[in-house]
Amino acid sequence: MIREVARPRLRDLFDFHQPSAEFFKDIQLTGSGKGALAIILQYLYRKEIIQNKLAEVIVPDWLGYWVYNQIQSFAFPAKKYSERTKAIMVYHQYGFPQDMDKILDFARDKKLIIIEDCAHAIDSSYKGKPLGTFGDFTIYSFSKWFFCFALGGVKSKFPDFDDYARETIRRTPCGLTLFKDTAKFIYEKSTFSKIKIYQQSANFFLASSYALYGQALKTSCFARRLLKQKIEQEISLRQKRYQYFLQETESLGICQHLEREGVTPYVIPIIPKESRMPYLLKDLISQGIKTGIYHFDLNRNLLAPKFVKSIWIPCHRDISDQQFEGIISTIKKRLST
Repeated sequence: MIREVARPRLRDLFDFHQPSAEFFKDIQLTGSGKGALAIILQYLYRKEIIQNKLAEVIVPDWLGYWVYNQIQSFAFPAKKYSERTKAIMVYHQYGFPQDMDKILDFARDKKLIIIEDCAHAIDSSYKGKPLGTFGDFTIYSFSKWFFCFALGGVKSKFPDFDDYARETIRRTPCGLTLFKDTAKFIYEKSTFSKIKIYQQSANFFLASSYALYGQALKTSCFARRLLKQKIEQEISLRQKRYQYFLQETESLGICQHLEREGVTPYVIPIIPKESRMPYLLKDLISQGIKTGIYHFDLNRNLLAPKFVKSIWIPCHRDISDQQFEGIISTIKKRLST
């Protein structure tokens, strides 16, 4: 089965190759992306920017419900601005940048804290400026990109935030990290199994661990090593495949809504004619590709979104070149007829 992220492999744990860590120089690694969000909200509470749970954070559609749950421990996730709004969470969906000009104008006018959610945007940019450099805070979720147990990251423009985050992480019990990472590993392995009870048990175990992500802030040495081993090759291959995919499918008109440059995609969201979608989806699933019909914001603006139906195309390095060519051939065959 081909998912949107790579299969976990035990042999990765014993690869001691360490590429440059330049990417991480400004990022504090955390136990997960949700943990990173928890640290930010705790900090805002400490600074009295968020004073109680009636304070609101503007959130986009289609985030995982555990993200909304994490916010609710400190504030109220809202869809519209009100006098209680204190922050806005900007989600760069699938690695494609939001319209930061419009969002920054709005946030500055309303004096809102900007939290950039770069869970899907490791190395994308907006008008030549890297995503993750626009907001007051930035969240990363590296384990969404490749297997590295559960691992996230956080950074901020507030000068005292790094020390606060470092101390908050230091106080976290190590046992929570072991529990969280074990649950993540078992779940990832189960998704490639055909044993239903194993899948169900692993899913329950993972869901149980999510309740602790806001406290399980430490990272394991294995998780950090896997991140450093994989990130550079992952970024390079996804960029290369994205450009190749755009070139090969240009005549089909299924990527006209996507940027041509400055994107490292989490997945490639294509938009064929809606009447063709069920047939193409069936073709892809028959090849063992785990995909579906999802909503993608054409406006790239959580303040005024325009969601349309799209189909995910995976492009990670666990897919061989031959398999990726097969995906493109399937798309061409179905949509050219």
